[in-house]
Amino acid sequence: MDEELIIEVWEIFRDHVPEKTRAAAAEQFIDFLVDKDTDTDVLEGLKGYDPHLDDAIDLVLGDEEESDEDEDDGWGEEEDDEDY
Repeated sequence: MDEELIIEVWEIFRDHVPEKTRAAAAEQFIDFLVDKDTDTDVLEGLKGYDPHLDDAIDLVLGDEEESDEDEDDGWGEEEDDEDY
């Protein structure tokens, strides 16, 4: 999905979501896009359009980066060739 289409969809729903729940709606929307394998560059390209989307993108992509780092840090892996 390209940036223009994502913004159009967000505009359609944003106006129907109460202000107090827009942050949560934006986060769910970005989570949905990530689950549908939307390219990170496309998500980053959305920044600057809507503050709720900006915050959601930072939150979701930040969580995703931390998750990737946790998988690669080597913690919790046992080495079989060392005797203690």
